[in-house]
Amino acid sequence: MTLNRPMRIAVVGAYGNGKTTLTTELSRRLGLPRTHGAAMRDPAGGSGRSLEECTDPELIQLAVRRFTERVVDEARCSRGFVSDGSVLHEWIYTKVRLVLGRLPGPSARLEPVIRSAATAAYEEVIDQIGLLTQQHAFDTYDLVVHLQADVPLPEGHRPISEHFRRVSDQLLRDTLEAWRIPCHVVTGSVQERVRRCRELVDTRSA
Repeated sequence: MTLNRPMRIAVVGAYGNGKTTLTTELSRRLGLPRTHGAAMRDPAGGSGRSLEECTDPELIQLAVRRFTERVVDEARCSRGFVSDGSVLHEWIYTKVRLVLGRLPGPSARLEPVIRSAATAAYEEVIDQIGLLTQQHAFDTYDLVVHLQADVPLPEGHRPISEHFRRVSDQLLRDTLEAWRIPCHVVTGSVQERVRRCRELVDTRSA
């Protein structure tokens, strides 16, 4: 498929929603490079930590590092790209984890949660970084595709809870709506998702 103009596509959704599978296939079908951030782990200055082991300040450092990586990677792709996730993701993950932890129960909400002084301070910092990510998303993406949590997380190691995933998805949708960034929900099998994305791309590139 040949596009009439550069197309910068972000495929968004929480962990386990199928972003990697879809972006890999879209990249192949559309002939666009696939961009993504490096895994969030091993903060600088540490002894090597997994994401689950990171402290709150280390989480913020990793969010900044991955935001920078995404922006640089996207800037290299002058003819367009398909992004596995978006610059919003690390801000959203870090905010939800700071306030609710990795494994919040079904009743947990971002508001109204009473924050400790330390958590409130870290949250203010990450929200300021979040404003940068939101502005970049507004300025950059031509098409945003949202994958909902159609299937539960796989059994075994789960770095977050199902409710963490739902809270993250809601914050993502609310943010896109607040910035008036058009977002198209795509559901179904991989092939159905690919077909719908190609229809959206055809419409935007015409």
